[in-house]
Amino acid sequence: GQLGIASFGEDMNLLHPFNTPFTSESGVNVVSNFRFDAKRTKTALCVESSIASLEGASSVSSSMQLVFMISDGRIERDSRSKLRRLIRQMAEKNMLMVMIIVEGEEKESASKGNDSILNMKEVSFVNGKPKIKHFIEDYPFPYYLVVGDLASLPEILGDCLRQWFEMLAQIQAQG
Repeated sequence: GQLGIASFGEDMNLLHPFNTPFTSESGVNVVSNFRFDAKRTKTALCVESSIASLEGASSVSSSMQLVFMISDGRIERDSRSKLRRLIRQMAEKNMLMVMIIVEGEEKESASKGNDSILNMKEVSFVNGKPKIKHFIEDYPFPYYLVVGDLASLPEILGDCLRQWFEMLAQIQAQG
């Protein structure tokens, strides 16, 4: 397989193209370009750009493609329906998007408190009456996981890749 890496915020920036071998130098370049200082994250634009990048990578010949999106998981309320449509479009093109929500070490205790995305609530109004529900209740990403300890991220990514390869092997055995 091949590896592509991008950063996103207001827009998506391809840091490591698919057709370039991943080396220690490219790893340093990728890490040095992650800033985590975007004022706003346009999640739907990132997903659209991911689809375009995967489609544009003509050398990527796998029948199925895997995308990890690493984020704080907070998305714009008004983009949820568009994100659902984009995720369905990805599935139709044999692309699987996994949202990895990082709450980080500074929020280590957040998973037990209201700061965790799992505990966040939002209010909407139905027929003029308030309705309270959990933020994650109608989350547009069907495949997501919440990471509370940033140091465990490499192990989690490794486990996800292992499961991905097992899934591909099962699909090939059935077909």
